Amino acid sequence: MTENTGLSFTGLTDDQAQELHDVYMKGLALFATIAVVAHVLVLLWRPWF
Repeated sequence: MTENTGLSFTGLTDDQAQELHDVYMKGLALFATIAVVAHVLVLLWRPWF
């Protein structure tokens, strides 16, 4: 029937999922930081309000 291999439905182990999550969150933080800086620079250049 079903085998208990210790993998989740994604096929990753818990350690692999934690590592992937860490890399994803760091990338998201970097993207958000760049977006905020870009918006501030554009606001200083051409205020939209």
